[in-house]
This record gives sequence, structure tokens and C-alpha cells, in this order.
Amino acid sequence: MHHHRKSSRGYAALAVLMVGLWVNLWPPAAARAFDISDEKVLGRRILEQVRERLPLVDDGEVVTYIQSVGNRVTRQLSDTPFQYQFFVINEATPNAFAIPGGYIFIYRGLISMMASEGELASIISHEIAHVQARHISHRIEQSKILNIAALVASLAGAFLGGGGDASRALATGALAGVKSLELKNSRDDEEEADRLGFHYLVTAGYDSNDMVSVMRKMSRMRWQSDSRIPSYLMTHPALGERVSYLETMVEKERAKDSRPSQQSPIGDFPLMQAALVGKYESPPVALDHFRALQRRNDLSAVTAYGLGCLYLREGQVEQAVTKLREAASQKANSPMILSSLGAAYFQQGQLQEAKKVLTTALLLDPNSPAIHFHLASVYREQGQPQEALRHLRKAEQLAPMLPEIDYHLGVLLGQTQEYGLAHYHLGHYYAYQRDWKLAKFHYEKALKLLSHSPAVVDELEEELKQIDREKNKAARQAASPKSATNNRPLSNPLFAR
Repeated sequence: MHHHRKSSRGYAALAVLMVGLWVNLWPPAAARAFDISDEKVLGRRILEQVRERLPLVDDGEVVTYIQSVGNRVTRQLSDTPFQYQFFVINEATPNAFAIPGGYIFIYRGLISMMASEGELASIISHEIAHVQARHISHRIEQSKILNIAALVASLAGAFLGGGGDASRALATGALAGVKSLELKNSRDDEEEADRLGFHYLVTAGYDSNDMVSVMRKMSRMRWQSDSRIPSYLMTHPALGERVSYLETMVEKERAKDSRPSQQSPIGDFPLMQAALVGKYESPPVALDHFRALQRRNDLSAVTAYGLGCLYLREGQVEQAVTKLREAASQKANSPMILSSLGAAYFQQGQLQEAKKVLTTALLLDPNSPAIHFHLASVYREQGQPQEALRHLRKAEQLAPMLPEIDYHLGVLLGQTQEYGLAHYHLGHYYAYQRDWKLAKFHYEKALKLLSHSPAVVDELEEELKQIDREKNKAARQAASPKSATNNRPLSNPLFAR
């Protein structure tokens, strides 16, 4: 599995694209509120650009875990118009950000410095609070006092700022809104996000001190002489001040007689961290990391699992199976370990063993898209396309934004002669790959075959318009010698097979 780095020129192109996006979304003569429907459209458009330009973690076990923690938090929301989705960005930057529409992004570097699931849930809760309070949307409405030229200039400054640190530029633009507002407003937003996020965290059953501990860690990083200020500190100001009032909130929460009871973590946080190291760090760094952990007996299962992930990534399947079996012998009830072991057995061609392990894993976690995806692969190879389709559709329901699911759905539906839906899913897959020729071919086929469904027709017509916009934009960039281009590489396989 290869993980691609993006060039600074590519990020400059992102800034240009984002500025153009705002111009298109906000006509000069508009005189209306920026409502929820606008926010959802904007979020989807920004998500397309983020997925194009930033390296997202595509590992099924990690995605499953992060989404599950996010779901535990969002279940505490009394009312929300958003369907929240959570992503991990494969960069060492300690950062997180939210964009309109309910899309939350956490960097691998921030997860690596955490100590518990509760700390992860704290950051997720804080970012959810920004979306729930519609901070970005309110700033957009405030920015309407500017003309379009000034608005574009402000956006360009936000996205291109930060001394060339592309990740920070993107996050700053997303979190700071469309122009530089007074610091007081930013601090007001942060305080509200802390207060709301703290409530979500505690109601979800996490320790009230988790938010304090992770904020304190990031505040201490400010004074490291050998590093730049992390971008999270740049986009979330006044951390020291906020740690103080969060500590007061913890004291008040613990003084309550009827505070929500704490609940067990939903998963094994150290295993998820090990998966990120084994699958996304450079192999020498990952190997050194796990060798250091081998000295700690309490982390032997974590070490074995991480090494298994590393070996599987490097194509050393026999060694991977050995290590993953070792991890499973120590943590027999871990769906994450069993899911990876099932994937390794599948790569070995041991379909019955893979099926046995994955069936057990599914009993432990019936809502894991990774396990459903792996089982679908096993059933496909065993010549049971309907069972494979059943699991793929469940995986799609649980993880609707993951492109490899669309690809395999398209192939299987074609084999079962459901050609309209087959072209529909393959169109989505190739659109994500930015292969506009194939995407257009499949969308046009789907449009003819699914013309009886008005909702699908509307969706496909919009997708075809988007393809035309992308092709026209590429033509303009190719014609301009000053244009910064960044051909997006094909995505990595979503789940290691």
C-alpha cells in the first residue's frame, strides 16, 4: 500500500479552487441567510476538495473505530440536521477541523499524542460543537458586508497563509471562516464549542477530565523549542485560558449528585493507534516504534497487532498471520484484531479460516463496515454473490463515503445483471478517482437504465454537470502556464486484502 504526499503547488491550487468555489456559491446580489441547505451543499463541495488534495486514511479498521466514537457522541445530540461523518488525515500534524455539513477531520499526528479514547472523543465533541453552533455559517453571514472581491481576497489570505504549511492553511481557512474576524469572536466561538463539547462528552459517558488532559497536552506543545506551534493551537486560540475554565467545569461536574455515569470505551484505543503506525508510518519508523514497545509486557498484544499490520502492508502475509494470531490469542474478543486477521487469511487464500474469524468478529461488532467488506470478499471468492452483496450493502450503509465499496458493488451488481445500479456505483467510484471519461460513461448508462427513479435522475444529472465543470476547469488550467496543477493519484485500496 502506498501513501502519497501532496505538493505545495497542489495546495496552492486548492486555495484557488476554494476561492472559486465561494464565488460560485455566493452570488454578488444575494440577500438571504446562509441556511442549512446552503451549508450542506458547501460542505459537500469542500469535502470533494479535501478528498482530492489531502491524504485520507483509508483503512477499514481505523475508519470504523473513529466513526464509532463519533457516533457515540452524536447520539447525545437532541436535534441535528446533519449526518456526521468522521475522517482521519494521514499527516503527522497535530490538528483537527470541521467543515459545514457535519464533516469532522482529525490528523494522524493529533491521535498519536493522545492517551485514551476519551481524549479522542473530546476533540470530536469540540468539533461537533462548532458544527452544531454553526460558527462558520454565522461568520459567512457576517462577511456579506464585504463585496465579492474582498471576500475572495480574504479567503486567499486564509488558505495561503501559514508559511507554506498546507495542512494549517486548509484548517485555518475552514475554522476561521471566510475572513479574519476579531480575536474576541474566535474566543467566543471556542468557549461555546468547549462548553457544548464538554456536555456532549460527559453525556456520552466519558470522563469529564479527558477534555482537560488533551487540551493541556496541546498547550504544553506550544513551548517546545524544536517545533513550530501546532496548527491546532493556531486555529484554536487561548488554550491556556481555556484549560483553566475547563478545569472549573470538571470540578462542577464532579460535584453533581446526578451526573451521567461513565461507560466503558467502545474499542481498544491503543490497537487503533498501532494500526495507524503500522499502516501509515514509514516502515523503518514503525518497526522502531514497535521494537520499543516490545519492552512493555502490558502492550504485547498491541505490539503484535501493530507488527501484523506492518507486515500485511509490506506484503509479508505469512509473518502478518503469525503476529495477528499472536495478538488474537491475547485479545480473543477484539473485533479489530479479528478483522485484520480475517483479511490476512483472505490474502493467504485460506477462505474458510477467513470466514470463521470474520463471522466471530461480526458477532462482536455487527456495525463494522470493515468486517462486512472483508466477509463480502470471502463470499465473492466462494461463488456466493448474493451473500457478498448483502454484506457490501451493509458496509455501504455504515460507510457511505468509501469508494472501494462502490467499486465492488458495481462489479457484483453487474454479475447479477442489475446493470443500472452497477453503472451507478461504478460512476461514483471513477468520479472519486477523477477518471472523468469512465465516470461519465457509467453515469450516462445509469441515467438511461434508472430513468424510472426521479431522485436518482436528479443526482446523476448533477454528477454529470460536475464532471463537465471539472473537465472545463482542467482545460483552463492546462491552457494557463501559471496554473498550479496537481494530478491526483489513484486512491489506495480501502481495505487491505
